Amino acid sequence: MREYDLEEILAEYAEQNEETAQPEEEAVLPEEEIETAAEPPYEEEAPTDENDLAEERGDEDYPDEEAEPAGKTAEEAMEDPDAQLTRVFRAPKPEKAESGQKRGNAESRRTAGQRNAEERETGKKRRKKPKKESFGKKLGFGVLSLIFMAVSLGVLAWTLQNVHPDTSKTTESARSLGNTNLVSRLDTGLNNAKANALSDIAYIPKHYTIPEGETVAPRPQETSFGSVTPENAANVMDVIQLARDSGLLEGQDVIFNPNLNFEPNTNIQYYYDETILTIIWKELIDGNTVTCCEVKVADASQFRRKLVDDTFGSPRKLFATSIAASVNSVVAMNADFYMFRDFGIVVYDRELYRFSEDTYTGMYKKYNCTDTMFVTGEGDFIFWHRLQEATPDQMRAFIEENNILFSIAFGPILVEDGALTPCDWYPAGEIDRGYSRAGIGQKDHLHYFYMSLNHSAQREARWTVNTFGERMYERGLQQAYCLDGGQTSEIVWRGAPFNYIDFGGEREVSDIMYFATAIPDSGVTP
Repeated sequence: MREYDLEEILAEYAEQNEETAQPEEEAVLPEEEIETAAEPPYEEEAPTDENDLAEERGDEDYPDEEAEPAGKTAEEAMEDPDAQLTRVFRAPKPEKAESGQKRGNAESRRTAGQRNAEERETGKKRRKKPKKESFGKKLGFGVLSLIFMAVSLGVLAWTLQNVHPDTSKTTESARSLGNTNLVSRLDTGLNNAKANALSDIAYIPKHYTIPEGETVAPRPQETSFGSVTPENAANVMDVIQLARDSGLLEGQDVIFNPNLNFEPNTNIQYYYDETILTIIWKELIDGNTVTCCEVKVADASQFRRKLVDDTFGSPRKLFATSIAASVNSVVAMNADFYMFRDFGIVVYDRELYRFSEDTYTGMYKKYNCTDTMFVTGEGDFIFWHRLQEATPDQMRAFIEENNILFSIAFGPILVEDGALTPCDWYPAGEIDRGYSRAGIGQKDHLHYFYMSLNHSAQREARWTVNTFGERMYERGLQQAYCLDGGQTSEIVWRGAPFNYIDFGGEREVSDIMYFATAIPDSGVTP
């Protein structure tokens, strides 16, 4: 009878079970369960190859290092940093009578391990997912792209037509209301940037403007002033040609003529930069000394009005030369001396300041007993006729609808829409007597003409208002308006009166009109 060794039989039986056993599942125990599980209810084995584990988790970069040898105790594994990050356990051998509680525990552990693995995978995907741009940001980039494309196409089209521009061609000056809003600044910046970029292949005039809220204009450049004698009056035509070539004149004809009957022993003065051309001279007309000034500006903001202290109703009065110096005018002239009388419509900085319906004399009312000249944001003249009725609300609506910047209340109207307008009666200005006169007219877009007739040391002024209107009309003006005359009549050039002032000295006034350069002070030569 064969003797059986009990230990040998048990060893063989264990080997057979190992060969026929189902593949064992692996589970990753969360790190928090490692800390709380003091005695795991299953056998602990050495960690499997780390490359396999990382590949199973889906890691793109995983170490190629070999797994640590088996045989570490639970305490050694807890001390090992790598073992603390990931621990692998082998499930116990299946038993026929495995209890539901054990199966539940194992399933719970597998589920937790799978959930952690999924969370790690989801976290990686979430980190790699690019951030979506907001709709507003996409829309902003789209609008900027369209604007850039439109500007580029416009520049290209303009360049094709003006690579070699004819001197008779001019570009239309951009009209500005003088407002310091973002759109106006953007337009100016884009135009000037375009002019710089294309300066080598095409001429594009830069656009300058004076913000409407500015009370002081840029300083004129001393190097831009010039003077010639009447014998050399033809030299002024060279300056006019520069203005024509630059596009400043917009193809318009000038009033100045080198063959005029200039006052002896006087010089013809001028100022020119790319934003303004001014020519001022004295000539003899009907035996009278007449001062004339022609101005062409690039932007409507360069035609301005100044009240003392920049405040309607200020009690202070100053010489016109002092007011002109305070605002850096190229040339300045008297306006209506509004503080000397209380009739007429007064608008300043778009605000209606004087519009009284109190009776003045008889059927006349203070607000409409005289003609009023309004100056628009485009630099044009609009007239309001004496006796023309309106309510205050209607006048404010008129100011807004016509973009009125300021008004001049003296008159009368001399020329309207190219037609002479004789005057037979007027409540201001000694219209029927020979008297010193002053007036301003508009010849064309942003093109103006000032004339004054004064007494002089040699002769006295001898023009009525109607004669003065005829002389203005003869200069080809489309609109012309009479300003305050007498000793108030004055034109300021380079800090001093250019004309002879009645009674030999200036009179303090409350306001002036003036023209200024629009080139910023940074472009001024010290």
